[in-house]
Amino acid sequence: MHTRQKKLLEQLRRSGFISFSDAAKSANVTEMTIRRDVRLLAERHLVMAVKNGMIPHPAGYEPENSALLLNPEKFALAEALYNEIMPAETLFLGSGFTVLAFAKILSTRTVPRLTVITNSLAAAAALFRTRHRVLLLGGELRQESMDLKGDMANSNIQSCRVDYLISGCDAASADFGFYTSDPELSRLERSSIAIADKVAIITESGKFKLRGKVCFATPDEADLLVTDKKIDSGAVATLEGSGVRVVTV
Repeated sequence: MHTRQKKLLEQLRRSGFISFSDAAKSANVTEMTIRRDVRLLAERHLVMAVKNGMIPHPAGYEPENSALLLNPEKFALAEALYNEIMPAETLFLGSGFTVLAFAKILSTRTVPRLTVITNSLAAAAALFRTRHRVLLLGGELRQESMDLKGDMANSNIQSCRVDYLISGCDAASADFGFYTSDPELSRLERSSIAIADKVAIITESGKFKLRGKVCFATPDEADLLVTDKKIDSGAVATLEGSGVRVVTV
């Protein structure tokens, strides 16, 4: 690995994304030269090319505490969701550990090849070297999790279409909907709803006891909720009245 490639990796560690044009200007070389560097680095699973640029390769990135947070309860929800929505041809996987559990379930199944679009580096890593086609959105790397957001992610998603959006949430209300703590991420969540034929929310019932910051989906925008049996019966009735099919595990 020569000096230019080392500097490229160092820039990626700091920023999480570099466009081909910016990398070329920084190194005083052509974009074609940068693209050759990226191909070589991608073969070593150090970077991944995305639309108009590159990001750190997801194979080496998964939150250190994922083994603790990916508990049996999350995998039970993920298994139930898999049974409810498959077969499907195209999916968008959002961020969060419950969605990551679903990605890991999907990686073990010998189903027909799917196209999976995601902004989650961890979900992409879970599907690495599986038979599925994975499309990773470009964008700004969040500081608190291995997910991409921002104008580039919102722009890239506009040309997509999926059978299902699979999303978690940071908080939920049977009356008002599903929430995220990141206002900018909520824009991407809204965009992902717009490209999905159906919306599936997967989350523990405890999220219905939390207060959310930004609502990204109202109850009538969700088609399916997979949660645990501890959810309040009144909340289930309210959600079903809004047209949400509720599956409890």
